Amino acid sequence: MKHLSYTFGLMLLVAFAITSCDDEDTIIEIPGDEDYLITESLFNTGSLVSFDLVMSTLADGTSAECFRLTFSSNPVASGPFCPETINEIAGMGFYDGATNPGLRVFAEALLNDIESDGYNMVNDDGTVNVDNFDGTASRDVSNCLQAAPDDGLLLTFTIPAKPVLSGTTDQIGEVELIGLSLDGVPVNGDPPSAISGPAMGGPGGGGDEINFPSLDPCGGHHDPAGYYHWHFVPQVTNQVLVANGITEISCTNVTQTASVELFGFAKDGFPIYAYAAEPSDLDECGGRTAATDEYPDGVYHYVASTTTAANVPVCLKGVAANNPFSFE
Repeated sequence: MKHLSYTFGLMLLVAFAITSCDDEDTIIEIPGDEDYLITESLFNTGSLVSFDLVMSTLADGTSAECFRLTFSSNPVASGPFCPETINEIAGMGFYDGATNPGLRVFAEALLNDIESDGYNMVNDDGTVNVDNFDGTASRDVSNCLQAAPDDGLLLTFTIPAKPVLSGTTDQIGEVELIGLSLDGVPVNGDPPSAISGPAMGGPGGGGDEINFPSLDPCGGHHDPAGYYHWHFVPQVTNQVLVANGITEISCTNVTQTASVELFGFAKDGFPIYAYAAEPSDLDECGGRTAATDEYPDGVYHYVASTTTAANVPVCLKGVAANNPFSFE
């Protein structure tokens, strides 16, 4: 099994940093009398493959009980991502070109701005250059990136069983793992943008073209390895779209919350929630301590923004496992 965290490089579509497993991660029996924030019953039984308790090394060098959860890949509906022609409306992405930068919809207006900025993404016949990571895309043009799914992967997360607030905060970097949804879908930080993102010989890499990754209208896409992951908490994505002036698309693959909904867990073990009405008492990481349906005695948890894109936590308050995510 490989432990992987990826970041889009300047000359490659994606570069992987590989670390080794912790030798001491041995399975131990789950005590019946312990009060854990994370319980097996919270997760989607259709995608959860195994749920174990292990002793694992945390990022601060200490050892602690952690839950090790393995899920099948791609358990949720996804798409659309890239348009096939300039007349179609598909997904969205963070455009950082000179013309109308910001969160944009992959549609005619964005594609025309990309062309105006000197990037060749649309052909003379109106078709859009799309790279699905099969090795056939041209490096001489700009591409909308749309990785193909691999439903045969197993994704494993290692999450502290008894999370503890730390004295410092962990600032989340671009595409860095934040945690997982209840379906077992990875949750990552900000997605790469068009210009400063995954250039393949593009700006910053010595060329004149760009490779622009598309998110679907709910805020997720597939990693080049084939597993779908979120860059948004999707239960409030439509509020974020409206707040950013986007009306052409909406998240229809995920029901938008009308109250308070548990979305998943951060890699430090604290819950992540979607609130229909965002609270006003959030800390710098978007967190608060309050009672929820799952934790009536109160719990520290992160709250998805209803206005900021992307709307995932920008930092974490607890200590994560040393190797929180792997796939095979």
